[in-house]
Amino acid sequence: MNLYSAGFNAWQQLQFSSLSDSKDELDDIASFQRVLSDKLINIQYASLTCTIVETSTGIRYAGSVDEGVETGLKQKLLSSKAAVAGNGVIAIYDGHDTITQHTSLLQYAESGTSQVFPDMHNIIQLIAYETGFVALSGDGEVWTWGDERYAATLGREITAASPAERPGLVGDLQDLPSGKIRKIAAGGYTLLALTEGHDLYAWGGHPARQPILEWLSSSPSPVDVDESDILDCSMGETHIIVLNMAGDVYVIGENTNGQLGLPLERATKWTMVPLCPEEEAIVGVKAGQRSSFIITKNAHFI
Repeated sequence: MNLYSAGFNAWQQLQFSSLSDSKDELDDIASFQRVLSDKLINIQYASLTCTIVETSTGIRYAGSVDEGVETGLKQKLLSSKAAVAGNGVIAIYDGHDTITQHTSLLQYAESGTSQVFPDMHNIIQLIAYETGFVALSGDGEVWTWGDERYAATLGREITAASPAERPGLVGDLQDLPSGKIRKIAAGGYTLLALTEGHDLYAWGGHPARQPILEWLSSSPSPVDVDESDILDCSMGETHIIVLNMAGDVYVIGENTNGQLGLPLERATKWTMVPLCPEEEAIVGVKAGQRSSFIITKNAHFI
């Protein structure tokens, strides 16, 4: 398998080989380059400063390890049982039926008072965005909670019975034509959900900023990516990367640090990434805050 990356690289978080201290090595990567090869590649964590990948020989690190990883959250972050929002709030799933929330890493480290959200059964993904969290259960239910000032990111109505600051079920993502939700992604102020039948939904937005998708609203709505079925998706701070069933990668959004891997300042419509490695098939995509990753596998073993 091979890992290709593009985007923000100030901490060398996109490069896993031994590097010199040359300033040239600190430049952002403006087009997708192969950065790692191994029998197993599983991106477990990708932040603004750090990338952590599971390989056949163990965990590989690139960049500067985040404070959250260093303060006892490492295993939970890598197993999708913990997430740190952009505002510093931390949510942790106990693996059974409870999510606890801490206002900061300091509060977590000192075992300070936390909010407790019970009855959160069989959570398989817990993801943070700038001002809140989204969780996915094994039954395909999607729950959101966060800052009421950015209500569009919740994808649901805020009521006294279902306030913004507590997990609430996103009803518009239930009983969908193409099946239940099997994956969620989030970043910045945009959230994504992918169904078993390969349909992609999006919602969110910041009231004072241009949305990544021009039609984005507080209601989860289908995303048309060149009329194709979607196999994988991921969300950065201001960009989206998806993989369709035909094996093509599309991107949209800001490209300030080269995170789209294209010679554009910004992609306002879905644009295909011209990556066609010989005898390799693309099997997955991942976004960091300002970076993107493409995972390939020997086409003969697909």
